[in-house]
Amino acid sequence: MIGMKLPIAALLATLAFISAATAKPPQTEEERAQAMRGVVWRDGQELSLPVSHGRLQAPAAYKQLLGPDAATLWEVLNGIAAPMGTEAALYDPVTHAVIFFQKLGDGYVKLDDWDELDADALLKGVTDNTEADNAKRQGSGIPPVHVVGWLERPQLDRAASTVRWSFETSESGRPAVNSIALVLARDGFEKIVWVGDRQYAMNNDFLRAAQANFDFVAGGRYVDHQSSDKVAEYGIATLVASVLGVKVAAKLGFLAIALAFLKKGFVLVLVPFAFMYRRIKGWFSRGKAPPSGS
Repeated sequence: MIGMKLPIAALLATLAFISAATAKPPQTEEERAQAMRGVVWRDGQELSLPVSHGRLQAPAAYKQLLGPDAATLWEVLNGIAAPMGTEAALYDPVTHAVIFFQKLGDGYVKLDDWDELDADALLKGVTDNTEADNAKRQGSGIPPVHVVGWLERPQLDRAASTVRWSFETSESGRPAVNSIALVLARDGFEKIVWVGDRQYAMNNDFLRAAQANFDFVAGGRYVDHQSSDKVAEYGIATLVASVLGVKVAAKLGFLAIALAFLKKGFVLVLVPFAFMYRRIKGWFSRGKAPPSGS
C-alpha cells in the first residue's frame, strides 16, 4: 500500500496534488473568486517545496503560495489545468509580478549539445503554442496573449547550472514579459517563470531574489552529480526546445522525447499579465492583505 511506503506528510502532499490535478479549473469570475478564497498565503517563510524538496526562503515583502495553492493561482490566471509539478508561487505587491516554480525532468541533463540550439525555431514554436493556448483561454473569458519576440535569447550559465530566456508579449495592446529559468538539478530541473510588466524586466530584483533564495538540498544539486547517476535521454538544447514545444528539428533527434514532454506538462504556457495584474491587484486592494499561513 502507498501509505506504508510514504511518510504521512509526503502521502498527504501526493493526495493533494492528485486532487488539484483532477479538479476542473475555474472558468468564470465567480469560480475564480471562490478558488482564491480557499488558498493560504504565507509571508517570509522558509518553504520546503513538495515535489523537488528544494528550499525557498523569500523575503517577507513577497507573498507565498505552496503546492496546490500555487496550482490554483496558475489555473485562475490561465483557465486550464496547472502543469504537473507546479509547487510554489511568489507575488510581489509592489510590481504585481508573479513567479511560479515547477519541478520536472528525470535524470542528469548534460550540456554537450548546447551549440545546436536554434533560437529562431524556438521562437516559432512558442508562438504557435501560445496561439493554441489562446483558444482555450477564450472559453474562460481570459484575453489572448501574443508573442512579440525575444527580449533575451536563451543563455546558458554553466557556473550556475541555469538556462534563462525572456519573451516580450502583448495582451490587449499592453506590453509584458515572461522570463523563464531552468535550474538544473542532479535529477531533473526546476522551471521558474516570472510574469510581469516590461518596465521591471531588465532590472528585476524580484526575480533575482527568487532565484538566489531557491536551491535544491545538498546532495540533490547539479554539482552533486555522481558517475553512477541516471543520465537524461536528452541534452540541454533538446530540453530547452522541448520545454518550448518545438516538435521538429530532426538534427537534434528529439521528436519522440518532445512528444513525451507534451504528455507530461513540460511545455511552457505564457501567463497573461494584464489579466493577472487586474485580478491580483484587486485581491490586495483596499488594505485587504491575504492571511498568513501557519
